Amino acid sequence: MLPQALRLARLDVLHDLSQRLAGESVGGYFGECLDALQSGSSARVGLAFAYDERLELVADRGLPASHQPLSALLRGASTFAERCLATRKPVQSVDLRADRDGVDDAGELLALGTPSVLAVPVLDFRAAVAAFVLLFPSPADVDAETITFARSVANLAALRSQRERRTEIKPTTEEQEQTAHMVSLGLLTATVAHELRGPAGALLLQQEELKRISEQLKLLDDGADPALNESVSELSELSADIGTAVTRVRETVEQLSMVSRREVAPEHVELGEVVAESLSIARPHLERRGVNLSTGFEPGCYTIARRDNLAQVVINLVLNAMDACLDTSPPEVTVRVQTAGEHVALIVEDNGPGVPAAAIPHIFKPFFTTKERGAGTGLGLKICSDVVSAHGGHIEVHERVGGGASFRALLPRARENSGLLALPIAAASRAPRSPVRHKQVLVVDDDPVFSRTIRRSLKPHDVRTCGAASEAQALLLDSRYTPDLVLCDVFLPGANGNLLHARVARQRPEVARRFVFVTGGALGKEEAAYLRASGCTTLFKPVELKSLLELLEDASPASGPPNTVKTLLQEPPSSSNRFG
Repeated sequence: MLPQALRLARLDVLHDLSQRLAGESVGGYFGECLDALQSGSSARVGLAFAYDERLELVADRGLPASHQPLSALLRGASTFAERCLATRKPVQSVDLRADRDGVDDAGELLALGTPSVLAVPVLDFRAAVAAFVLLFPSPADVDAETITFARSVANLAALRSQRERRTEIKPTTEEQEQTAHMVSLGLLTATVAHELRGPAGALLLQQEELKRISEQLKLLDDGADPALNESVSELSELSADIGTAVTRVRETVEQLSMVSRREVAPEHVELGEVVAESLSIARPHLERRGVNLSTGFEPGCYTIARRDNLAQVVINLVLNAMDACLDTSPPEVTVRVQTAGEHVALIVEDNGPGVPAAAIPHIFKPFFTTKERGAGTGLGLKICSDVVSAHGGHIEVHERVGGGASFRALLPRARENSGLLALPIAAASRAPRSPVRHKQVLVVDDDPVFSRTIRRSLKPHDVRTCGAASEAQALLLDSRYTPDLVLCDVFLPGANGNLLHARVARQRPEVARRFVFVTGGALGKEEAAYLRASGCTTLFKPVELKSLLELLEDASPASGPPNTVKTLLQEPPSSSNRFG
């Protein structure tokens, strides 16, 4: 675990780098990125290789001018650059002293006292444009968080590369240029935002914990010990400084996101109108590829949303459907808008091969793609899922009647006369919290950072964590263990959360009633149907600490979800074409 001070320093480095890359880089942006990489890590030497059919050294930091022969050292470093560009993933050699890893010129790297090597690719729409190679004096200097930091810098470099490439493209109409800007650049900014939000979220929870501890110390401080009083004051200042740093990072993320879209406030929109406007942009692409497009819009499908964000979802889903059915004769894409209970539904279907069942748990993850290598970024569906979740909805994947895939984006429904914005109903005032007994919580999630964050946030409750369904099943079927709350991810290694719940329900139904499912907003047909039928509460990531505390305070699992909890649609929209 890295010291908190180093994490804060790295967040500051990313914040400063994003500001510099947003302007004009005096010494070249690859050099700026190397400066950031060395500032945020213990790398002794940093090299940047641009790639355009061949590698070319474009920037270096920490490379001794007296080192000879320089060409041999660069050959050794370029070997790692080529490997990371070929795999599209970071490549690490832990210790060249123990294993030269097939690098003929490894001796030149060892001569610098840098036995550990990390190479990170810079990818522009999965196309390799550059690579950073970092040389470290010790294997201990390269841990998982250092790799994540280096990838974040590489993502910022990719964003700058995309920006410069766009200036070379001849613009068409203003609308087409803005749409291309929103769809393409938005994918990269979302990746950067994803990298920054993780550590920022963890720091926020740690800052809350630090603030609580400092407040407790203030109560114990009677003023008799000046040294203790000074330490408590410094602790309070440190807590405030951490909060300020996290706020800066969040502002940076928002600034990056604003680069890729025209920022507008949420408004009362008719979903069919937004879809029709978006299709006017996507339709020429379908016509050029010979894809038949059919539509059907039920009137009165209102929601509260940012119009441009919804347009991004429509375009991504439609173009994704187009790509999926190109090998079918004739290729067809259907787009419908209809009401679905308390939701409105955007349904995009194609007559392609459909989505393999094994791929459904992964298609909304960053960089996952079923397309041929180089044909997809693996970010389009992830962006769609994030946008829909941010609007209080979720996306489901179904099998299309007659074959193919059906993607359904479900958004909260607003009445036509609801005004510009729907005001939230004030929650009934809760009674003051009374001290509660220490409760037992089981977190079943394959993301160790998420599990550790929940464990820290729910102190002083007894929190256990499991990374796989099999491990959790053995624990939950043991009659000696009865948790008060089971926080279970929907998609798990080996068996998904719905299968785990079903097995527990057969033998210990009283424990099954204490499940709370967690999802990123993207569900397969089977998982969505099971979660509805189970009656269990469903939380959408990012999980609010307030929701968990309210669930723990409820007297019984059947008392109903708290007001902050989002639940799945009770009745799915019909898969039949209601528009003839």
